[in-house]
Amino acid sequence: MNIIENLQYAVVGKFSYGAPEINEIRELIPKQCGIIGGCQIGYLRNRHILMRFDCIEDYIKVLSKDSYYIIAKDGYAYQMRPFIYDANFKVSEETSQATTWISFPDLLLTFFVKEVLFSLASVVGKPLQLDLAKINKTRPSCARVKVQLDLLTEKPEFVQMQLENNDNQENSVVKIKIQYDSLPAYCKQCKLQGHTEDDCRVLHPELVQQHNEDRPKESQHIDNKQLYKGAIKSKWKPTNRTFTKRTGEIMNVKVVEVQRSLAISFLLMF
Repeated sequence: MNIIENLQYAVVGKFSYGAPEINEIRELIPKQCGIIGGCQIGYLRNRHILMRFDCIEDYIKVLSKDSYYIIAKDGYAYQMRPFIYDANFKVSEETSQATTWISFPDLLLTFFVKEVLFSLASVVGKPLQLDLAKINKTRPSCARVKVQLDLLTEKPEFVQMQLENNDNQENSVVKIKIQYDSLPAYCKQCKLQGHTEDDCRVLHPELVQQHNEDRPKESQHIDNKQLYKGAIKSKWKPTNRTFTKRTGEIMNVKVVEVQRSLAISFLLMF
């Protein structure tokens, strides 16, 4: 179904707090996300967009990050989180499908070929890509495969591989250990990625109060500002200009501007 509808490399982009106009999104995402192939972007619904890529490399690249900050023409950074497109897509739920790297530390270098690695990785999920270090032979001690898996299914710790002895033609079974890189957490209650039932604020309302108590007071109320990579983007309405300064420099800029305004007003009065 996905292949027929050109959705095999489809990604849902979920904007957390507002979003630019769709025409601007079509222009910004390929540039800021490093898209090299064709990309069709359309509005899905309720702060969600659908991105359809022509090549698997762009599909994997976009899914490799937890979130993006799309810098719009108005100077604001809009957070967008990428998710694998699911045929059962719902606005109120996030898919349990995700991508991650898995490795086989016990595997002999003899079996570092795509056919073998993809066959081993298929017990976890859908193999997508080999590690470039493995392809270029710059890290022959580790075999890694990028896979697409379901966060709700059980994750096997070993995979069995049958080997044939060339001398006596006898078969033997070897257990190969599977190591997982960071796996996104998934909450079955909220149907959201990012936390488990143990950290769910719906199931445990007391966590909300604890979070507010631990949060610094000065960061609870930031008016007309947005954090982006350690900087604060501030909109100053009287001048309609955008200032990008480090946190400690914001007040100095405002004070200078206010002092200049007062000086000009004083001269006009006399």
